[in-house]
Amino acid sequence: MKKKYLIPITLLMVIGMTACGNTDVTNENIEISEITAEPITERGDEDLISDYQDPLPAEEDDGLDAPDVITDEQALDAVISFMSSAQPEVISNDDYTEYFIVESSTPEQIVVLYRSYTASQTRFYIDRATGETIVTELVPGIIDEETETGEAFNIKEYTNDVHGAVAAYSDDSLMNYTWFTASMVTDADGNSRPEWEVRFFEDAIEYGYVENDKFVLDHSDKICSIEQFSEHGFTVQAETDTGVQYTYKTSEDDETILEYYGTWDETKYADNYSGSASLFR
Repeated sequence: MKKKYLIPITLLMVIGMTACGNTDVTNENIEISEITAEPITERGDEDLISDYQDPLPAEEDDGLDAPDVITDEQALDAVISFMSSAQPEVISNDDYTEYFIVESSTPEQIVVLYRSYTASQTRFYIDRATGETIVTELVPGIIDEETETGEAFNIKEYTNDVHGAVAAYSDDSLMNYTWFTASMVTDADGNSRPEWEVRFFEDAIEYGYVENDKFVLDHSDKICSIEQFSEHGFTVQAETDTGVQYTYKTSEDDETILEYYGTWDETKYADNYSGSASLFR
């Protein structure tokens, strides 16, 4: 079990998608209820890192005994995913003075700190059980006391959980292209065309066809998870309105092909592969 987290900003992440809440920062000092963080001091970076201790024993922290409880590592990864979605310039910055750490952790709450190159401190107070997250900010010389930003969201939206919302990701190639099924049909004029034209959105896959130069939607399926495993490689898990679960995964040999598997279980891919249902662009 990891005890310290000092994460380079250039990590490639399994990324989510949208966050809600107001990002405006107020200078009014607000008392933060039910938050158990240490008083803010002028400690050095090494002190911040060395103070952290994971309170959960290994058998609980791995999430196996309490599947709905967020572990420290999950919280850290989810905050980084959230920041990559909300502020992509943060993740692309190579400044060594920027970092994310788990600053404190109790059985009830995790506090993740993002320290920017300007020395501003953004803290994410995460309820370990529910995922509800409150954000605070401290900017030396501007906001000298820790203050709520007014932004609140559920960090579980940014965890890599197939039963949760879509994880953030750093590459838009999935949505920037129109995809087509390998299966073909013949139209009324006798012309062959792909059975479906396919478009990916943040939370849905749309299937349709083009008529009079316009896309006509036939049906759509819900995206339950998007995982980015390489620069242009994705695993997309989706579900139909009748409960059928399937996966699209970028081919290891050709990034312009999304292989179709009629299951979410990777161990059963070989028995559930369909070439005709696979997509190309």
